Amino acid sequence: MFGNIPPLFYALGATLCFAYSSTIFTEFARKITPFWMNSFKAFVALAAFWITIALANIWVTPNIHTLIALISSGCIGLMIGDIFMLHAMKDLGASRMLMIFGLQPFFLGIGGYFLFHQSFSLLNLVGVVFMLCCLYTISLESYKKSGSWQLRGMFLGLIAILLDAVGILMTKYGFEVTPGITSAQVNGIRCIGAVAGFFIINYFYYPKSEQAHFKPEWSKLNKNDKIKIVIGSLGGTYFSLMLYLVAVSRGQLSVVSSVSVTGPMFAGIFECVRYKKWPTLYLLVAFIFFIGGFLIFSRQA
Repeated sequence: MFGNIPPLFYALGATLCFAYSSTIFTEFARKITPFWMNSFKAFVALAAFWITIALANIWVTPNIHTLIALISSGCIGLMIGDIFMLHAMKDLGASRMLMIFGLQPFFLGIGGYFLFHQSFSLLNLVGVVFMLCCLYTISLESYKKSGSWQLRGMFLGLIAILLDAVGILMTKYGFEVTPGITSAQVNGIRCIGAVAGFFIINYFYYPKSEQAHFKPEWSKLNKNDKIKIVIGSLGGTYFSLMLYLVAVSRGQLSVVSSVSVTGPMFAGIFECVRYKKWPTLYLLVAFIFFIGGFLIFSRQA
């Protein structure tokens, strides 16, 4: 029944889920820490995906190359990359951080061209110029407001999209070398890599005094916050990844990712409604540059 749905619709559904959830991620990254928030959503997604696999009772045995690619993808993209993403969200806000993801089609287009022989147009370079203007406008807004260019947040965001792009390319490779493997399986294996990354970072990188502990922070949250953070983790990690990887498995990387960069528009709307504030002039100008880049990337369809 769902086999005839175009990949772009799956990508759009994933974008809506992630855009809303990103406002929740930003809130709790500021309240607690980005590492705690990222690790929590990884554990929630791990449980959700493997419950889905068990209930669906559909299993395609992945080969060793797929396992290595997907576990590495989860560690690099879902854990390390998302830590940088949440730090950037903490500094810049959800909608501004998601604008930086507008550069992702460029990186994925290059990767898809060299690794999977997918088409890549030099018109993407023009799209990158629009996205860079978008980033400059975001940074200019911060400079006018606080005297800071927010270069730290911008730099962290750029690292996040680069690591996320590497993770997606590894995931695409995992789909390619094990035909018939499902999105739930791929995500479940990736989440194992993400959780493995958590244990490595938490217990071998951070000193004991800075290690993340779930129970103390969880107990401090009220009932509404607990419901909110679980919904955000399911929406932004489980549902968005499930839909997005269906799109990745069926569509062209640069085109699918061009839909996902509409996230800032949706996140901006969600932020304005949630915090009851109008968007700033700088944000509107950044949206204009963003839309220009998006339209250019969309022409690659």
